Amino acid sequence: MNIEIRKLTPDLADDYACFFDATPHDDHTNKDELPCYCVTWRSDDAYPSNGYHWYPTREERRERAIQFIKDGKLQGYLAYHGERIVGWCNSTAECRHGVNYLRAYYPIEEYRTDVRVKSIFCFVIAPDMQRKGIAAQLVDRVCKDAADDGFDFVEAYVNKEFTDTAHEFMGPLAMYEKCGFTKSAEKEGRAVMRKALK
Repeated sequence: MNIEIRKLTPDLADDYACFFDATPHDDHTNKDELPCYCVTWRSDDAYPSNGYHWYPTREERRERAIQFIKDGKLQGYLAYHGERIVGWCNSTAECRHGVNYLRAYYPIEEYRTDVRVKSIFCFVIAPDMQRKGIAAQLVDRVCKDAADDGFDFVEAYVNKEFTDTAHEFMGPLAMYEKCGFTKSAEKEGRAVMRKALK
């Protein structure tokens, strides 16, 4: 299958929003909670001083996502099959607010200025395109670009055993292992996966 991975750029903001408009990616029952538009994982300067990360309505999340993309504060990669977007991976640099939030659940080491870590936060893959290796191709592109940009590691946060589709957005442990990641820490069914780039 021919998949093209494109880095998210401001000119793709509307396409990105349309992908989330139409692509099921969660199992919440409250319709107003869907879709998420992946607004939680964004660069630190997109957060207000109180660290607030969520917006109550889908309309506001959509609007914010488009603006975050145009401002370069929401970053990642889109997978295309032809002209159709079939997958998304959020890998936003300088998202310490997001990492600090996850630290309560995952055994993440304290931030160090001498170690540059690029985080993978989530995926959305179109239902009819799942289990075709698209997420792995997205991970490979994240790692390639992170290495080119001088990062030391790419890091991901996984649930070792998925309990429902709402928790599959971080990707399966086995996929990361196939992509050359190793388990750097684990706690209570959650693991931090890392790939050294140097």
